[in-house]
Amino acid sequence: MDLTLALGLAVFVGCLVSIAGLTLYGTESRRISHWHRRIQGMQEAGCALSISARIGRSARRLLLICGRRKSGSAREGEPLPLPNPFATAGLRGPDIPILFQGAKVVGAAACPLIGLALYGLLARDSALAPVILCAVTAMGGWYLPDLWLRHRIENRRQHILTAFPAAIELMVVCVEAGLSLDAAMARVGQELRLMHRELSEELQALCLELRTGRSRQQALRNAALRMQLEEVQSFVSLLIQTERFGTRIGQALRAQADSVRKRQTLQATEMAAKLPVKLLLPLIFFIFPSLLVVLLGPAMIHVFRQLAPTFGP
Repeated sequence: MDLTLALGLAVFVGCLVSIAGLTLYGTESRRISHWHRRIQGMQEAGCALSISARIGRSARRLLLICGRRKSGSAREGEPLPLPNPFATAGLRGPDIPILFQGAKVVGAAACPLIGLALYGLLARDSALAPVILCAVTAMGGWYLPDLWLRHRIENRRQHILTAFPAAIELMVVCVEAGLSLDAAMARVGQELRLMHRELSEELQALCLELRTGRSRQQALRNAALRMQLEEVQSFVSLLIQTERFGTRIGQALRAQADSVRKRQTLQATEMAAKLPVKLLLPLIFFIFPSLLVVLLGPAMIHVFRQLAPTFGP
């Protein structure tokens, strides 16, 4: 092995080990300082920040600076109109768009540097390859936050959709027990905090909008725009029509819960019906050859051993 390549790999592994050690040290020191604060009764704001907290604060400051350069300081602090992908992903705060733009800028600038460093360690044969590598890694670093945001949105929507029937059934129980609709939604949000955190956060945000004086119809519409789910939109339309026409809320919620359960059952049945078709290619190209080798391999070896003397010289 070339001495330069071995030295580069050693430096790279050393950097990884150092970063892992600093991370573990920061986590442990943060945990120890937390227990010291609990024992001594000190406030968290008056204590010194740990190494990981300082690194996180410095990274946040860097992303804010890069994001302001990219998007301009006039948009900072202004809430985005609904629907927007950040609200759907559960990212709330006035500086979330600035941080997102900063992450795109930092990714587009840092990924080419990392790619050039790895290219300098592993290969040195072409003059055009570093330029192509810089362009590809810059595009990857620019679009990587978008892919992460899309994945977070899909994951959050799936979690909300999974927990939605149980939330409606709990709401039915609360309403039939004598609670109002607002109190029932607040109670359901508290009960789902541990098992279904995403839906609990959305219900708590809805209750906060109601407490600030916003009308129930507008708060429900905002919740539907944040979650971007067909089931939630039909649920919001049902509540608005129930409030407008004065029908019984418990009966309407029970019918909606049955409808959502039936829809999820149909979706599961559809996925189960598609499963044999999706398994056909893996069975043909991966599982069946392995089974043939395992089952027929010993028999073929025995046959060849028996017939070898016949065809020999």
